[in-house]
Amino acid sequence: MKIWTLTTLVLLGLSPLAGSSAGDNPLPAGFAAQPLIKTSMNRDNEPIRYPGGTPEVISVIGTLEANGRTALHSHPVPVYVYMLDGEIEVRSEGASPQRYKAGEVFIETQNRKHQAFNVAAGRSRLLVVFMGEAGKPPTVNEQ
Repeated sequence: MKIWTLTTLVLLGLSPLAGSSAGDNPLPAGFAAQPLIKTSMNRDNEPIRYPGGTPEVISVIGTLEANGRTALHSHPVPVYVYMLDGEIEVRSEGASPQRYKAGEVFIETQNRKHQAFNVAAGRSRLLVVFMGEAGKPPTVNEQ
């Protein structure tokens, strides 16, 4: 399954390994791809570090109701976040608060305590993808 998926992405031109020259579009007619992020650094400008062991990807949609917040927590693994709706403020120990609105994307900081606060008038929703290790939690609550 993994090989098939990677092969499919390469054939569709969605892989960063699939190159194209000017005027050459590798995507099939009727399909477009909008790049969101390509980075080797997290939002606090630190290198992304992958865990060892058996890889495991977990994807969730998180919802913060009006005036809601997450618990104080940290991540031992890389975490991709795409803002679906609303706006949040993320506060990390030792760093300035950062705000993210619908349509924005970031790579969460690793091994640093942080907390997200909904600063929108209504709810905020986030697509969160954890690039973890099987059998190990992708989030550690600090409270």
